[in-house]
Amino acid sequence: MADHASAKNVTRHSRPGVEPTAIASACAHLLRVTLGRQLWSRQTVVGIALSLLCVMITFAWTLHRDPSAKRLIEMMLVPAFLAFLMPVFAICYGASSVGGDREDRTLIYLLITSIPRPFVYLTKFLSAWILAVGWSAGVLSLLCLVAGEPGGEAFEVFFLPTILGSTAYVSLFLLVGAAFRHGTIISLAYWFFLEVLFGNMPGIVKRVSIAFHTRCMVYEAGSTLELGPASRVAREMFLPVSGEAARTVILASSALLLAVGIAIFSRREYRDLS
Repeated sequence: MADHASAKNVTRHSRPGVEPTAIASACAHLLRVTLGRQLWSRQTVVGIALSLLCVMITFAWTLHRDPSAKRLIEMMLVPAFLAFLMPVFAICYGASSVGGDREDRTLIYLLITSIPRPFVYLTKFLSAWILAVGWSAGVLSLLCLVAGEPGGEAFEVFFLPTILGSTAYVSLFLLVGAAFRHGTIISLAYWFFLEVLFGNMPGIVKRVSIAFHTRCMVYEAGSTLELGPASRVAREMFLPVSGEAARTVILASSALLLAVGIAIFSRREYRDLS
């Protein structure tokens, strides 16, 4: 019995000697397959539909209001893009990167290959990161283009926070998809309760959310525009941190979440794959 368990453990964790070039080639192939599979999926259809809706709302806003970069950021880009679209893109591609294979029961074919599990997870992360960041940056560009002249100034303010915020979201939701079944549902619940509800609560409770630190980076990058929450009461309750502190938290959180995800994925036995 003990010998059988030991043999099973060795089979699960060990790999025959494989050349680094072979592992690199296998990871590149896995990246292409994962990108293609996720790009041509229902998640992309949802992303396109939500993006078009936000584009139409932004276009309508530019027609009925006095457009300025400050108003565009505070009234459109922060609530519609930063607080909604950006985390949704990360959920679509992050939570489903490993979680989708798990639900489709195809993850087992990855786990029995010669690719070490940490490399499988990193490849999945890279795929989700490319798609989530690509969609976020692309939609941000389109929204700013539709907004006209104010959009150019808003794009400069939002670009770096968009990249860093999307990276943190992908790290988080990929971890959720690897750790739990139905990771997309759990990720949506996290986004609603911690990012939406806690992110708008007074005091320092909101500092547990990624959206808070992303907004702090936006507000500091647009300091010449005197950016902040739209209402006076919200401004008084926001209590921002500095842009440098926010960037440090986002980068450290992304690295920590990625490391925890690798550890969980490398050690976990997925007993629900057969």
